[in-house]
Amino acid sequence: MDPAINRAEQLYLAWEERQKSLAGLMGASLDERKMRQLKYQFLSQGLFRVSVRPSEMERLYIQVLRSVTVRLRRQLYPSPVLRLLVRLKGLVYDRGVHLRRFARTREENVYSLKSELSSLGLGGIVVKLEQRLDYEGQSVRLDLTRGLNTGEKISLQAALEKEGLGSYAFAGFNARLLQVDGSEKSCFFSKSTGVDLAEAINLLRGGSVLKNYQGLDGKWEKTWVKMNDTAKDFSAAPLLFSAGIGQDYDLKKQLLDHAIALECYAVSSDLVLRGLERGNRVEISVPGKDKFYIRAGPFENRLEFFDSAKKEIGFEQLKEIIRPVKMQPFLALSLVKPLGQAKESQLELSR
Repeated sequence: MDPAINRAEQLYLAWEERQKSLAGLMGASLDERKMRQLKYQFLSQGLFRVSVRPSEMERLYIQVLRSVTVRLRRQLYPSPVLRLLVRLKGLVYDRGVHLRRFARTREENVYSLKSELSSLGLGGIVVKLEQRLDYEGQSVRLDLTRGLNTGEKISLQAALEKEGLGSYAFAGFNARLLQVDGSEKSCFFSKSTGVDLAEAINLLRGGSVLKNYQGLDGKWEKTWVKMNDTAKDFSAAPLLFSAGIGQDYDLKKQLLDHAIALECYAVSSDLVLRGLERGNRVEISVPGKDKFYIRAGPFENRLEFFDSAKKEIGFEQLKEIIRPVKMQPFLALSLVKPLGQAKESQLELSR
């Protein structure tokens, strides 16, 4: 548990949010006594939780919240005998039942979130999970910054939203890529996009990723996704947009056509195809030549080519690097006198 988080304060703020929501939903039909009952139950159960190993600051808020519940109990149960029975029931029975249910739900939620975050490549955030989940706030943000082997830095912030008692749901993550030249690109990838960390980095680098999405008709289809290159400010989250390319972009055929033109059939391998579909800039090594890179460009209906320094080049320029034009061999003419033919000349072609 993060000592900087005041669970008792979060509990009070959570009730304020819930009260506003109920007031907006019920309107003029809101029953005052019913609202008091809901508040009493909400704060009483919350006090069961935040009273477990409270910090010094939390103890101050707990005292205030207890005075509020005492006042509410008097209003709801005017009879001293009934009020005493309600208080005893809460301490003897309700507290234990509630804490056991809360602990079980919390444990299941942590396990589920760890699995989900790890599957998206956000395992570095998992180590902060149990420390930061206070289970009283409406939302939690988990931050992580790490360097990449390319010299770039990636800053991540996973967003968790409260789903119910003792549980949070993963809403998505924001990724900010600080490039070697100092420029930045960032975007929020919601859970519905299904984008993992590796794909997010490729998107921020300008690549395109092939994803499966369910259309309005319920059918699943493959869709290419990329960043909005027309955004004026890449430090503010640009839009993530997608478009179904369908038959207009046949990546497998383009790879085969370019492999034939280059006489480099490693380009058309399934391994390269799968790498391009994930938005990677795939390295191609040619024996005796400089390596080069390719990347899918579905929105431009082409393949993108890069030299060994990862600088974009045209296909014709790449062909010159991989298959330089072969000069025709020089034919030298020499006059040779064969034996026995002193007066007769003969042309001999020599290389």
